Amino acid sequence: MLQGTVSGAEGLLDVTDPAGRAALLAVPATEASRGPDHTSPEQLRAGPGSPGLVPDSLGDRGNAGLFVALHGRDFRYVREQGWYHWSGWRWERDEDDAVLWAVGDMAESMAEVDATGRFTTAALRRNRQRAMSTAGMKAVLAHAKDAPGIALDASSLDADAAALCTPTGVVDLRTGRMMPPDPTGRHHSRSTSVPPADIPTPRWYRFLADTFGDDAEGMRMISFLHELLGYSLTGEVTAQVIPFLYGKGKNGKSVLLEVVMRLLGDYADAAPHDFLMAQTSDGPHTGLAELHGRRMVVCSEFRSGDRLDEARVAALTGSSRITVPRPRRDSFSFRPTHKLWLIGNHWPEVDPGAVVVRRRMRVIPFERMPIDGRKVDNLAAVLVTEEGPGILQWLITGAHRYLNGTRDLAGPGSAATVASTCAEVRDPVGRFLEECCRLDSSLRVEQTQLYGAYRTWCRAEGHVPQSSRTFAVRVREAVGLSTPKNMILSNQRKFYPGIGLVAGVRATV
Repeated sequence: MLQGTVSGAEGLLDVTDPAGRAALLAVPATEASRGPDHTSPEQLRAGPGSPGLVPDSLGDRGNAGLFVALHGRDFRYVREQGWYHWSGWRWERDEDDAVLWAVGDMAESMAEVDATGRFTTAALRRNRQRAMSTAGMKAVLAHAKDAPGIALDASSLDADAAALCTPTGVVDLRTGRMMPPDPTGRHHSRSTSVPPADIPTPRWYRFLADTFGDDAEGMRMISFLHELLGYSLTGEVTAQVIPFLYGKGKNGKSVLLEVVMRLLGDYADAAPHDFLMAQTSDGPHTGLAELHGRRMVVCSEFRSGDRLDEARVAALTGSSRITVPRPRRDSFSFRPTHKLWLIGNHWPEVDPGAVVVRRRMRVIPFERMPIDGRKVDNLAAVLVTEEGPGILQWLITGAHRYLNGTRDLAGPGSAATVASTCAEVRDPVGRFLEECCRLDSSLRVEQTQLYGAYRTWCRAEGHVPQSSRTFAVRVREAVGLSTPKNMILSNQRKFYPGIGLVAGVRATV
């Protein structure tokens, strides 16, 4: 196991050691958040013994400067998203208007008398009254949001691909070492839900062995999964893989992903069912903005007949910047850090030429049923509660393995074999043409009869049939017809030339 350490007054603290963690947690949050060069209220008072704060100049801009001097380490303004506040270990969206309250508190603490004689009492009172008004507070924030050190571009959030923010510090996944929280360092807005700890995880290892087996093949799959999950902890997307957890129900798929997602906190998210699906309408896909800063995004279980949008899958599993259009606002773009994970009892439909999907998919087969006597209700919750910090440490070890190893995510033989058959299995039209039809220049088959045979075959195989128009396009491609005009017309009936049904294939028209 990797040892987690942080820099402390005496050097590096081992946060997996109880004493080290206690020493880190003993640091006051205010000390961690404000830092050595924070301007204290006493430094901003209007002379010795003055009861209030005085800005360098009067007016909204001067008051904004006072606010920045007081709270420059407590707040950030992200141009595309709004205000963030420092929570003690990461930057969080200011959804409760804490920044507005901070301005109000500052205004109430402003002086009405300047012992240094720079400003008159009347001017100070007018300035304080203005600062305490709603319009004045909003004006202060309007100036402050553009101040150096306060303004932040969204691309700066969670930008370090090898860093993982946790409640006790930031883990460098390349080394396994942990640094203490620092608002002036790299800006982290995502965080795991628990800190890592080097503790035993017997229940987790038993779950993995029960799910994949404890023989040599099972151990190879667990080792591959360990590195694949570790890769998903990083913000790297260079491997360009799509893990797909496939198997019938109640065999561990959901438990595995639920545990990892709970531990990753808001580094992980669940995508809506249609996130990667081909759409029947021309409307835009939604949810792109939610990918910003994520490490793992799980796509909901596929239903029979669901069809992947290959272009969208390629775009969301690549390394190109993602642009998010927003109504009545400027679009913004970000570098992807997420890995898409698929889960399902059914294979998604893919086009036969879906090269990207075929090349990037890594199938993790779930073929074993739970062992009698070991079934545990709410197993995911139990694992997180009892062994969560240790499981997170196991995941961090997987990330360390990936970043310092060969970075080969091809997978063991069983995963590669299953993945190689994915496109074949999930191209129902192609399978039907191969299994139920024969190509021969002397043959012909009526269009309606062939489509009826295809629909009958789909019902027997559990597929949702494609529309007659889509099916016709595929058949014409198979027989080499460039246009429907080249079909044979006889007695007001259309026939495909060069193709026929094999003996025994029934059609229900």
